[in-house]
Amino acid sequence: MDQGFDKQKLVQDFANLLSQMEQAIRGTSGPSPEGGGGLLGGRSPEEHFSKGTIDSFTDYEELNLPDGRILRRYDSGAVRVENPKSGIIQEERADGGLIISLPNGRVIFQEYRGEPLLVYDTDRGGAPSLARVGSATLPEESQAKFVFHFQDQDGSHLVDLETLRYYRVRRPD
Repeated sequence: MDQGFDKQKLVQDFANLLSQMEQAIRGTSGPSPEGGGGLLGGRSPEEHFSKGTIDSFTDYEELNLPDGRILRRYDSGAVRVENPKSGIIQEERADGGLIISLPNGRVIFQEYRGEPLLVYDTDRGGAPSLARVGSATLPEESQAKFVFHFQDQDGSHLVDLETLRYYRVRRPD
C-alpha cells in the first residue's frame, strides 16, 4: 500500500532542520582562536552584508529583489535565484553549470557553459530530453522575451529567463 510522500512537508521539515542546525552552531560558536574574528574579519554580518542577510551555516548572502524573487550568492561562487510565485529555482554554479528546478518535477541541467540543456523528469524517470533557449511573446507581454523551452508528453514548457515565470501549453486532446 503506497501512501506517497508530501513533498511540501518534506521540504519544510528539511528547512526546519537546517534552521535548528544553524541555531545550534551560532549558540556554540565563540570567537575564533586566532582572534581575527572569523570570516567577516571582526565585523558583524549586518556590517558585512548591508543590503541583505547572511546564513552562517551555508555561507550565502540573500537579497529580496523588488519583483519578489530571492537572490542568493554563495561563498562558493554559485548564484541562486528563486521565484516563490512560480516555484522555479535557478542556480548557476561557479564552474558555469546551470540547474533549473521546475515545480512539476522536471529539472533543466547544463553540465558546463556551452553544453546542451538536458531536461530530466524526476517523477517519471527515463532518458533526458533537450531544452533550448529562444524567444517567445508570452501572455500579457507585447515584446518577445528570452525563454528556455522544451516539449514532452504533457505539452510545451516555457520559462522566462528574466523573471523565472513558468508557462505550460497543453496539447489538445
